[in-house]
Amino acid sequence: MTSTQDLDFKPRLRHCTFFQPEEGPVIMIVGERHFEIEQKGADFDTFLNFKRYLDGRHTIKEISEITGISPEDAIGIVNGFAEQELIRVEDESLDKIPVPVFLDQIDRSTGMWSEQIGFHRFWSSLENQRYRKEVFLGLILETYHYIKSASRHISTAIAHCTDPAWEHQLSEYLSEEYNHAWMARDSLLRMGLSRDEVENAHPVIGTWSLINNLCEIARGDTLGYLACTKLFEARDSETLDGANDLQRLAVAYGYPEDCLEPLVSHVAEDVNANHTGLLEEALEGRDYVPAAQAHRAVNNLHDLKHSFDQYYYGIAQYYSDISNYIPRLKVDYFSL
Repeated sequence: MTSTQDLDFKPRLRHCTFFQPEEGPVIMIVGERHFEIEQKGADFDTFLNFKRYLDGRHTIKEISEITGISPEDAIGIVNGFAEQELIRVEDESLDKIPVPVFLDQIDRSTGMWSEQIGFHRFWSSLENQRYRKEVFLGLILETYHYIKSASRHISTAIAHCTDPAWEHQLSEYLSEEYNHAWMARDSLLRMGLSRDEVENAHPVIGTWSLINNLCEIARGDTLGYLACTKLFEARDSETLDGANDLQRLAVAYGYPEDCLEPLVSHVAEDVNANHTGLLEEALEGRDYVPAAQAHRAVNNLHDLKHSFDQYYYGIAQYYSDISNYIPRLKVDYFSL
């Protein structure tokens, strides 16, 4: 454990996320570990403000001065985190990460971030029918745009890949994914939209942001893109359960009982194709990942997680507004 008795020590908390359930304590999630935080109100705000400065840039003395927490209490809090192995420890001599270690860490991190995406308030609000039915329609519309974008970001990854084996792997991936948008489109037709409305719909900005981020990662970081497939591809039976929940919600929101059958079939195909295994396949036979590449891949993976947050915020915001056009229209010159 790192000693934190020195007020000049600059602690940095390991990456964590917070989940605020509708009832019960706040949950702090670090990897696969969950910690209940009992503080409420001002006490919890004080905790979050203290946590904010555990960024590796502030000494304990500075954190104490900024937050008003005594140096002794500040040391105690940091020591408590350190005892739980929640303080980041950097090994500057480590320039290569063994492939099994890297894969295990990516699996645990994507599990954490997938869980947090599932905890997004969008889903609880959808489940409790706090939205008007157009928000549910918007979710399927934006899912259509998202699935349709697969050929764009996979092609970008292929075009900028410098590893022949990975290029071949990505080409096979493209051949399996390039024409799946029809499944979401046919679900939208069953929900009452015309084919013309669907095919000429314009994505909301959160969806554009998600797609463009995927393309940017694909352009600059093939390893990171392969790691990202673990976050954006269908993972396992839990994904199928989620798709079946969507079918149930469709009926609750007044849409036909079988309207999402084509989309659910796409999820089943993705689960069977095991596209979340692309990273393992890419690293098969390799002993290690250069640390610099691992750092870049993890940062891109984390950025993608936040793109999904914006994606769901964008759907809720746009489709909740009764004045907005659904599907969203492009604004042409004659509209000005």
